[in-house]
Amino acid sequence: MRKLLVLVSLTACGTDLRPVDELPPDGGDSPGDSSGGDGYVSLVSGAWTLTPGTEKYLCVRKTVTQDLWIRSIHAVAPLGTHHTVLMTGPADAPDGTTECNSALLKPPVYGSGVGTPPLDMPAGVAIHLVPGDQLLLNLHLYNTSDSMMAGTSGIDIVTTDRAAVQHEAGVVLAGKAAGLYVATGTSTQTGTCTTPAGMTLFAVGPHMHTRGKHMKVTYGARVALDQDYSFDDQRFHMIEPPITTVAGGKYEVTCTYDNPGAPIGFGESTDDEMCYASTFVYPRPTATSCTN
Repeated sequence: MRKLLVLVSLTACGTDLRPVDELPPDGGDSPGDSSGGDGYVSLVSGAWTLTPGTEKYLCVRKTVTQDLWIRSIHAVAPLGTHHTVLMTGPADAPDGTTECNSALLKPPVYGSGVGTPPLDMPAGVAIHLVPGDQLLLNLHLYNTSDSMMAGTSGIDIVTTDRAAVQHEAGVVLAGKAAGLYVATGTSTQTGTCTTPAGMTLFAVGPHMHTRGKHMKVTYGARVALDQDYSFDDQRFHMIEPPITTVAGGKYEVTCTYDNPGAPIGFGESTDDEMCYASTFVYPRPTATSCTN
């Protein structure tokens, strides 16, 4: 991912998923659990094939036809899916699936890496999708095997009634991009940025590549995340209690790497590296990156 992850549909646990177009207005009768099974519907997805040793991006566009308030979101990424980013905004091309690049052309609302499980919003919090806007799902696909690969990647959701929502959520990608340098051996890189006042940080998910070993995320004296990292298990972690930002507060992301080879820098490929903490916040922010 480039500046924003910040963040898709295999068959989910054998459930027969309805497309989101068949949902009643405002989510209506869409109760469900957070297992990627009952209650989830398919929001947007794209089918793909990859020849051995190849890497590419697909962009899937789909116009939103009804007001949607998302309380749970599931990124389903079959083998070969490096990461997914879901964006939304005014239409910029016809609906459908095309090959593309890593450029993030609309504000992101969700992103995932390998092994990301479903994310449940706190009570009263939801992601809002507006009728007439166009979804843009950016899929980074990479086949490191010696065989053909094929799959369908997408986003599944559980919706809620508008009346149940007090806060509209958004995502901010924090970390280090420009100047990222991963030396041979064990090393660390830190990205720091400042925040406006009045944001609530409630979930954070790490994203590095295969040399990443540990991530620590802090806001002032609070620790939002401090744990070992696995490329195959990139899950969101709830911040308990949530953090409320102050004007000029310092948000810091420290990434530790173990690199057995030559030094490498920032890049989109799994063979390069990144240092990002995808952070869910409310109210939905106007600035969706916080990098240095």
